[in-house]
Amino acid sequence: MRDTFIIISRSHPEDLSSGREATTYKLATLLLLTSVFLYGASVPNLSLICLFPCLALIFFLKNKNVTVSFLLDASLVFLFAFLYYTMCVLFEITTEDDWLKSKMMFLIANMTIAYIIGYFLAQNYTNISVILGVTVGGLFTYALLSTASYAMNHLGEVASNNYLIAERAVPSFWNGGTINGPIIGIYFSLSICLISMIYSRINLLLKGCFLVLAATSIFFNLMLQNRSPIYAGALAFSLATLMYITQMKLTHKKLVLLIILFCLMPLNLFFIDFSETKSLLENPFMDRLLSEGLDTPRYALWYKGLIGLFEYPMGGAKTDFSPFDYAHNLWLDVGWYVGVIPMLLLLVIQLKHVPYLLSFLKKKPDQSYGVIGLSVSFFVAMMVEPTLIASYTYVTLFFFFIGYLKGFHLHADLAGKGERR
Repeated sequence: MRDTFIIISRSHPEDLSSGREATTYKLATLLLLTSVFLYGASVPNLSLICLFPCLALIFFLKNKNVTVSFLLDASLVFLFAFLYYTMCVLFEITTEDDWLKSKMMFLIANMTIAYIIGYFLAQNYTNISVILGVTVGGLFTYALLSTASYAMNHLGEVASNNYLIAERAVPSFWNGGTINGPIIGIYFSLSICLISMIYSRINLLLKGCFLVLAATSIFFNLMLQNRSPIYAGALAFSLATLMYITQMKLTHKKLVLLIILFCLMPLNLFFIDFSETKSLLENPFMDRLLSEGLDTPRYALWYKGLIGLFEYPMGGAKTDFSPFDYAHNLWLDVGWYVGVIPMLLLLVIQLKHVPYLLSFLKKKPDQSYGVIGLSVSFFVAMMVEPTLIASYTYVTLFFFFIGYLKGFHLHADLAGKGERR
């Protein structure tokens, strides 16, 4: 798949890769990464404006190749954001109309700028571990501060409830506003799915950091009793394991070792203290997990949302989802809110970037585990939660992620052409 119809190209020659020039574009890269992290951390006001200076910083990057395909995709992202937020304001269907009117231009610009940042950053910085850490780190920090501070302030109550937060909601660390547990869950889900990094060829310290990130997210997610992040983590780990097995050279010795490990796993049951296991299972979260499994009222909500697209194609939040508020699906919620056209536009944007994901997996198999983990987390969250309604920050970082994948594809394609000359 080619994406090299370049209309603007600017690259510093290699002999300028030292001294003042190198310092300039390295500093620009660092500031871009910092801005993305701060945006994810959701610091009020700061998060809305911290991406704006990034447009100027892009000028100082080493490689700046602009293709027709990029201009088209960036325009589609802008058009989607513009249609979504302007129609939300026109329909007056949110409880925060005044806030949305005052911040609308920031929200539209942030989605577009995040995509642009990801695209240009990929042409200049290809350390995928850092990119994943920055994308996830801000959201993880915000979720951790909010959940941990609540747990510490209500330690007695939480401890008496088997270390579960019964309300499944916590106040924001920054402004005290209520954040629903499932939304905190999708933030933690990104970190949980980075457990797939265990297979990456990175140094042990960095691998340990990702594992600590995943373990911490699992712990606090269990406190909030969210199921979907656990399922997403299991799916991400399973896919990463499958990728690892297909890429490794399976000698007879390794195959025998894998078989032995899988056979020994059931034997662990004989060493479990079943009285402790029973007490572990006797809590609201485990009871809900074991009794309901994959069963969820979302199936009925999705059906209503799908029918509603035909009954109210222009949106306006007219479909009744009571006793729930939303369809709990990104695409159906967008269609319910603002109509079929923005929903289809979003779907087109996402489908156009699937080949770039597949291209990354093919060209960088050793670095693909974290990317596949993040992709699984985004997909599961968008399938089961009202992600855009609940968190514009989360979806904006998704656009940064797919912009990076597109930019990386161009960078790898140009590098391949250079090697063939």
